[in-house]
Amino acid sequence: MDSARELFQELKNLKKAETPSQSPEQILLRYCRDVLGDIERLHVDFKEKSDPSHEKLEEDDKKNLARAISGFANSGGGVLIWGIKDKDISPKPIKNIKLFITSILVLAPQVTDPVVEGIDGDWIPSDPPATEVGFGLVLIPESSLPPHRVLLKSKGIQNHYYLRSGTDFLIATHTQLEDMFGRRPQPKLTLHARITKGLSKSDGIWSLYVILGIENEGRGTAKAPFLSVEIEPPYGVYEFGLDGNGHFGLEKVTSSRGTKDTKYGSSADVVIHSGIVHEVTVVAVPADRLHKTPNGIQDLRIHYKIAAEGITPVEGHYTLNKEQLYNEAISFT
Repeated sequence: MDSARELFQELKNLKKAETPSQSPEQILLRYCRDVLGDIERLHVDFKEKSDPSHEKLEEDDKKNLARAISGFANSGGGVLIWGIKDKDISPKPIKNIKLFITSILVLAPQVTDPVVEGIDGDWIPSDPPATEVGFGLVLIPESSLPPHRVLLKSKGIQNHYYLRSGTDFLIATHTQLEDMFGRRPQPKLTLHARITKGLSKSDGIWSLYVILGIENEGRGTAKAPFLSVEIEPPYGVYEFGLDGNGHFGLEKVTSSRGTKDTKYGSSADVVIHSGIVHEVTVVAVPADRLHKTPNGIQDLRIHYKIAAEGITPVEGHYTLNKEQLYNEAISFT
């Protein structure tokens, strides 16, 4: 969970922390004064409502919301706490607070382009407790689609891109915009393994086949994917490939002399879209190794490296223990 979401959850929990000696409002104010220091202020902002006697959003309220949504979404995310004066952390509770938060959540998707997803809201009752008066909490998560431009038709903020800086929201510079436009959705690549059974072409006996591929769990497209696998003996890459005719999902790449890994790569015309698995190679486990008990089987251990154009390579280990192999084997019988 990121910092903004953690903070939002902690603030929501304060509503349940009422004690005989302290109300939720007192607990909230103490938390804001004692816990939310200078570092936390990167992820929290206090706002007073223009007129706290009603729930309707006035022009200044809309402007504050739009700047915060753009600024937090373009930065590390954050939480807006409505109904507290910033300078001295004094309470300025809002009447009809539930309706006020509803109004915030209705307006939020309309104030930036593109829309910031995942905005959420809650509230904490004031002191003395009254269901219609309190303090608003608005979560604005960090966006995976920055930058977000203000659409709200309001003088001084429309068409600007904001960033969180210290305790304020500042208009992004040209250089900062270039950086944000470069932070488009990125692929997230992981190793995918699928077990199947078939007749071995080399010796005509049944085998388990562990098919290895690259799965893209991210939102961006992976271009020119690459996979390197080092398989510990007694197992190895199945020489007849995915189709039994020596074909693999990516072209084999010549490895350096003395290395034990098998590499597969491609040109930029091969892509893996979000949510897609691209199968690459296969490991065969011959049936003669799958004795009557798991004791005669060794664990299948694979060291792998995955990469694609413009992203940092990912390395890891994948293990199928002998019990899993044995159970998979008998499940086919």
